[in-house]
Amino acid sequence: MSTLKTEAARWLIVCGMFLLLPMNGQALAASAHFDLDGAIRTGNFSAYHARITAWLTQKVPADPGQISTKTMKALLRDPVFAAALAQRQFMARVWGSLQGMENLGAFAKADPKNKEFLAWLLRNPAAMDTALLTRTPSAMFAREDYSWSIEAYMLDTWKKIYYADPDSRQGLYLRLAIATALRPPGTGNRGAGGQEKPDDPLDRYMHFKKAHKNKELVPSFDNLTAWELTHVVSSCASDKDLAWGREMVRTFIPDLLKGERVVSMTSQMVYQGSQIPYHDFSCVLAGGGKCGPRSSFGVFINQAFGIPAIGVGQPGHAAVAWRGPDGTWQIGYGRGWNVSKLFDRYKMSGAEFLERAAERRGPTFAQVEHLRWLASALASKEQAAAVMEVARKIQKAPPVVTASLRERPSPPKERDPPSEPPIQVAPGVIHVEAEKFFTRGGVHFYGGQHPSVPVIDCYTGGKQLHFQALMGEANVGYKINVPATGIYELTARVATVNWGQNLYVRSFGAMLPVKEAKASAVYHNMVKDLGPQQAVDNDLGTRWAVNEGVDQAWLELDLGRPTTISTVMIDERTWNRVSKFLVEYKVGNNWKTIFEGTNIGIGFHKSFSPVTARNVRLRTLDCRDAGGPTIWEFSVGTVNDGDAWINTEWTKGLWQTTKPVNIRLVKGAQTLWFCAPYQRGISFKWFELKPKTINRGISSLSPPSQIKNP
Repeated sequence: MSTLKTEAARWLIVCGMFLLLPMNGQALAASAHFDLDGAIRTGNFSAYHARITAWLTQKVPADPGQISTKTMKALLRDPVFAAALAQRQFMARVWGSLQGMENLGAFAKADPKNKEFLAWLLRNPAAMDTALLTRTPSAMFAREDYSWSIEAYMLDTWKKIYYADPDSRQGLYLRLAIATALRPPGTGNRGAGGQEKPDDPLDRYMHFKKAHKNKELVPSFDNLTAWELTHVVSSCASDKDLAWGREMVRTFIPDLLKGERVVSMTSQMVYQGSQIPYHDFSCVLAGGGKCGPRSSFGVFINQAFGIPAIGVGQPGHAAVAWRGPDGTWQIGYGRGWNVSKLFDRYKMSGAEFLERAAERRGPTFAQVEHLRWLASALASKEQAAAVMEVARKIQKAPPVVTASLRERPSPPKERDPPSEPPIQVAPGVIHVEAEKFFTRGGVHFYGGQHPSVPVIDCYTGGKQLHFQALMGEANVGYKINVPATGIYELTARVATVNWGQNLYVRSFGAMLPVKEAKASAVYHNMVKDLGPQQAVDNDLGTRWAVNEGVDQAWLELDLGRPTTISTVMIDERTWNRVSKFLVEYKVGNNWKTIFEGTNIGIGFHKSFSPVTARNVRLRTLDCRDAGGPTIWEFSVGTVNDGDAWINTEWTKGLWQTTKPVNIRLVKGAQTLWFCAPYQRGISFKWFELKPKTINRGISSLSPPSQIKNP
């Protein structure tokens, strides 16, 4: 009789557990033997927890010898068993296993809304399981230590998101809500640019939900696990900075969105001690920094686009790691995973992190942890040890690679950018889109970029140019038709991410034509490419050069006939090597000095008392370094060609129209050049020339003074 009663009781318990599953199989419901509603209503979960523990124990073979991989995997596949296991584990892990029941009860009693939230959560095995697995540490020693918990503020945050947004109860937004509750803003890697007081977790959740709805995030965001999402929402950046980061990349270098390569924006930081305070991440990018701030910025800019990222330490160095669109984690601006460790309390090595991160995306992580939960529920040490032995075998077994896992994910689909309305140009204004050039070029110092100015798709429509960082100089030439000689106001649409940037603009048309040019020497006899003719061709992309170590050299102009001259323009561009020089004109067989100087640089011009000459020459006497003189342009006349310096200021990477500068242009078909001397990079959308009241006293402008720090 006793046996019949025992079996009947077990049958009622099993039936009750099936009743715990609703018709859709997604959540637990109350039953006579498992009174969840009563536990939530009273805030007393101890009896409920004990009944589930007893039922789970009965499902495990009493004989440890019968506990095998096959029997354990079969149990875990049972939805009723899995739901009960998740429910018990969740109750135990709230504020720690020792005080779990009392603490969960305290939460239930604190607010009627808490009861409603718990009624939903404790009947949702998928939500509980996701939260528990997300909260589980990655480091193996921490998983085996088993001291982790789900704390009060986490449940409270999750509850607030639950009530604020019904979408947070399933799918991607459920994972986002769980991630935000478990790793709220400000709990990620602390570094340069982070805000002292983190944003509200609900605001952070809504920030990323809105960005996702607006298609501002990378396509791979849709498939992130809740654990991967914790490495996004935990960012120490402000929501304002995260929004700025997305707009800045879309404006400044939208090509980085292809293949989710936004981490490359870190290269725009100057590798130096910053000269400006770090108020936010736009200041970090503008002022630059060494490995620490660069790591912080790399983490931030990934997170802004919904890419999981972390900072990693290396010997004497800090780097950034992020999850690529194919699901693998990679390191940038560092020596690799083999010398890395995580910047967190577990200090995992790079190799272990990669192994654990890959494990989390496969089935073994959940299976091992589910068995660990089960082992903790068993009173028999022998049973618990046998269950954990199965867990270890599963963890060490090679993963089962299915066809879908062997295949690499499809490339993310590019999202259509918003369109920008066409620009309305006032009558008389010359408007030129940046990509309408006739030539472009440049020379790089570092980094190995192609020595040119790339044309890239503008995020809001059309095209844009990008003067690349680390270029020695870059130039773009335009052909324009000037309706009348005079002074024009020049403005340009640009975006910069570093302070202290500027563009040099030069027109051709006012200086005297040159019949022939001669030189004392040519660099390695490369006359075709670097001969004297290249310095008189009205092309800012060509130059005359001499060999290394040569200080004294000359460049002579033959004007074809005696002509009055009273001004000279010389362009040495970025090199700025010449420290002493003369400008001379020929009288008979003798050379007479017009003036002497000690510095040329970019955009040099000087007026002098008129002289009549057919032959004029520039003679260098001394140079600052071992490189010989390099002259891009040398011209003479009575009126200077138009030139101007555009101070592009600091736009934080967003489009901004520059302040007007004056430039003198000559009537007719002319060339107009934009030159970017050595700098960190400028994006360029268009320029406009607006006629201004003619003032013949203005012929050129001096280089800009030192730009003030932002």
